[in-house]
Amino acid sequence: QGNRKGGLVDVTPHNDTMSAFSVTLKPVMQVTRQFASLGSTFTKKSAVAPVKVDTTTKSIHGMSGRKCMLTGKKANNGWTVSFSHIRNKKLQGVNLQYKRVYWPEKQRYIRLRISTSALKSINKLGLEEMAQRVGLDLESLPYTDADPARKEWLVENGAVPTKKNKRAPAPGPKKLFIPKWKEARMAKKGNAATETKAFAERWGMEVA
Repeated sequence: QGNRKGGLVDVTPHNDTMSAFSVTLKPVMQVTRQFASLGSTFTKKSAVAPVKVDTTTKSIHGMSGRKCMLTGKKANNGWTVSFSHIRNKKLQGVNLQYKRVYWPEKQRYIRLRISTSALKSINKLGLEEMAQRVGLDLESLPYTDADPARKEWLVENGAVPTKKNKRAPAPGPKKLFIPKWKEARMAKKGNAATETKAFAERWGMEVA
């Protein structure tokens, strides 16, 4: 038998020959607090530090998001203020434009997404100088060749070889292919040869 006193239990056996012993139990609230603190330590250890992403113009070449490829300009955080001074958050975006800019050193046109202020800077500093400052690789961008020697070579040797389109239909008549439901319908009509010829002429197929 035991007597409970303030969260503690004393247990004494009936047999007098056995030595008396007592079991002490802590209050339930105290135990739960210990387990709660233990869980918090586990969560702190398991938490992984966030990976820092490099979002500079040099790393992404200005192609990610609304950002100028030559100056790195991006949207500014602003407010719209009403007459009663109610303020709401607003993004003041950059005036970005897709422009075909001439690169005189390589005699080619390069397509860039730049701000209107960068257009004035190109005239002042030059395209190559601005790209070098921001770390933009102009060679890796798509371009249109404007070299006169290149144009002469193309006239003499023909056009630049283009990639073959696998989905483009093959030249000439196609092979005859009739679906099963169409064959069954032709068989019901009786004259299968005439129906096959008409079907092939309609869809541009050759009859074997």
